Amino acid sequence: MDKKQYAVIEKYALPFVQLVFEKGQQQDVFDKLSQIKAVFVETNLADFLSHIGVDEEEKEKALRLFQNSDSQLIDNFIEVTILNHRAALFYDILLEIQHQIEKQSNEFEVTVRSVQALTERQKERLKPIIEQKMGLKVRALKQELDVDLIGGFVISANNKTIDASIKRQLQLVKENLK
Repeated sequence: MDKKQYAVIEKYALPFVQLVFEKGQQQDVFDKLSQIKAVFVETNLADFLSHIGVDEEEKEKALRLFQNSDSQLIDNFIEVTILNHRAALFYDILLEIQHQIEKQSNEFEVTVRSVQALTERQKERLKPIIEQKMGLKVRALKQELDVDLIGGFVISANNKTIDASIKRQLQLVKENLK
């Protein structure tokens, strides 16, 4: 993505995010956009919308399927995107909106990588520690299993990482022995 394209994406995302915060609907909009994003990922809809061989009417029909989302803000956003023939950028704008909502609310999805699945009790105990150490609010805790860690865990959110894995500790020992 070049600077000009990113400027267009910001031109749509930033005013929308500002309106979302004015209306106090950041959680609802974020959740609904997450559902739309999941459909895009599952169906490769972003590729379809950005393909130059696809007629504008077909792109419009595809985007209109997401209207009537129980959110007037999202419905209007989709309509503006369609009217301005920006269907090809819809997915990138959606991602930028979510990023801006996270950034402005300081509430992030946190990824925890570990060898074994964490229990609900462990997750609940981990949330306040993450919030304190990383200086953010936990919107959701996503878990990924990674047997390469050997033990421990790696926590990632907002471009920050806490690596408390045995694999990392062994790497540090190896480096110190050189």
